[in-house]
Amino acid sequence: MTLLHHFIVLGSVVATLSGQSLGQISSSASRPLSEETIESQLFSGDPRLVAWGAHATLAARDRDLVPDLLSLADKWQPPQERDATESPVELTQQQKDERDATAAVLDALIQLHAQVPPQTLRSLAPHFAPEVAILMSPLPAPDALALSLDLYHSRTGALRYVSAALLALQPPPGFAADLLGHITVNATVFVANPDQGGFGRGGSSGSCFATTEESRKGWPKIGQYFLSKQKKDGAMLVVAGVDPVYAMREELSRYSGDMCHKAFGVYLGPEERLRLTSGMLGASRDESTPWNTAPMTTITFQSPEQFERALLSFAEDEQRKYRVTIAALAAHGLITTSEAEVPESLPRLELMINDMRGVDAEPLPELTNLPPRVELHGPYF
Repeated sequence: MTLLHHFIVLGSVVATLSGQSLGQISSSASRPLSEETIESQLFSGDPRLVAWGAHATLAARDRDLVPDLLSLADKWQPPQERDATESPVELTQQQKDERDATAAVLDALIQLHAQVPPQTLRSLAPHFAPEVAILMSPLPAPDALALSLDLYHSRTGALRYVSAALLALQPPPGFAADLLGHITVNATVFVANPDQGGFGRGGSSGSCFATTEESRKGWPKIGQYFLSKQKKDGAMLVVAGVDPVYAMREELSRYSGDMCHKAFGVYLGPEERLRLTSGMLGASRDESTPWNTAPMTTITFQSPEQFERALLSFAEDEQRKYRVTIAALAAHGLITTSEAEVPESLPRLELMINDMRGVDAEPLPELTNLPPRVELHGPYF
């Protein structure tokens, strides 16, 4: 299947989503508004009226107003982003209202099967990730490919995963090597005395809680979208692959954004990168990627020299497994010979040392001859 065919298929998904979710759209008035009245709302400069104008456009299914909606989407001015070390930008009430109005505009564009220019989607991406993920698919193949690459490299969260999943359907040059080389394997190494047994660890996943839905006087309900890897009743496919992503549409009083409780699991972490790599190979995971992103091992300490040999042996065994994957990618033409030979194509292996022998134990040796792409952390007591 060609890249063009993939994106044509994905474009048809949006049409299906639009058709099936139309029944959820509530009517704002007993009589339809004239096109002139709707247009005056859209360009009123009042976010509340803009939202009503988008709502009325959608209720009337008036595609003649799509250029007006596109113009409004293109004028979205995101709040100034701060450095990652600073606190998130706190939106003013006016900015929140403008964001809500823009969400209503994007909902109408999605439902009316409109094609939004890539440069507009790039501007919208930081604040409207689910909507941008859906609007990417109707783009012409070259534009969709370029935008997916851009968002894969520059964004985080659900939109970055969707971009990677789209690229994995028909990988462009350099993508497979980048996807694999940016995996961080967090290996836990327990250090034990000869009379101690093995160790393990457990943890709980994070939770997200929905905010309370409040009524909003004078505003229409805003249609918005949430992404998930779980196929629920009414969910529509956004992107296929080893872990398909689905979209759900809901009408809420305010735009809630890419909330983690709605898009839980749609994130490009180490395990997701590994699964996408395995999916590109089209083989069983044990066959093409015989490793995992969070291995654990226990080394019984007998002497500093013995511990160093055992730790290096563990690291070399792990990297040997990574090279099995690299060889498979090369055999499928997904990476070049030069890419396969550079250390940067290997996942980064972080060895987290947990010394369980007690405070009076002989100090662990300082290792200076670790292989490339292997880092040492610890020891921890």
